[in-house]
Amino acid sequence: MGKAKKSDKVIYLCDGKKCCRYNDEVKQCFKELVKEAGLKKNVSIEKMKCQGMCKQAPVICIHKSECVGKVSTKDAKKLFEKHIA
Repeated sequence: MGKAKKSDKVIYLCDGKKCCRYNDEVKQCFKELVKEAGLKKNVSIEKMKCQGMCKQAPVICIHKSECVGKVSTKDAKKLFEKHIA
């Protein structure tokens, strides 16, 4: 077997102090959506450095193509459908 393939899509969660206070629910939502869609091998959820958008916490970026602030679980589901599923 060859090397592990890099994920096709990446969901980045800001690792800044304020975002970390608010992103647990959103992170769990994305994990469940990835699992339910059977995409664990194609999608990874990773931390990114603080984006300096603290007033918009929590901030997420999907494959660096769209960064969004004040993300709720409802927003997470819409973003997942738009960019991942």
